[in-house]
Amino acid sequence: MKKLNQSGSHVIGLALLVLALGVVGFTGYKVHQSQDKTTVASKVTTTAKVVVPASITGVTDLQDVSQVLDQSSAQLNSGLNDSQLNADLNSML
Repeated sequence: MKKLNQSGSHVIGLALLVLALGVVGFTGYKVHQSQDKTTVASKVTTTAKVVVPASITGVTDLQDVSQVLDQSSAQLNSGLNDSQLNADLNSML
């Protein structure tokens, strides 16, 4: 019986494995890209630029920073919708 020379056949198997991983990876990437990725940060819009002092030197600077933080907090809270999160958490329980 004649012996078959199989040297180099592992290269074909390795190439097929790399090709299969590439197809699975590309498919996963396309599915990931097609999902809606709207974040809370993109939903919240600011209407005015507020200047925050680089260093706080007095009470007026503290009041300015406090006002900026209050405005940011109000904008963030108005853009949040936790109903989907609550539904997801309840479905896991």
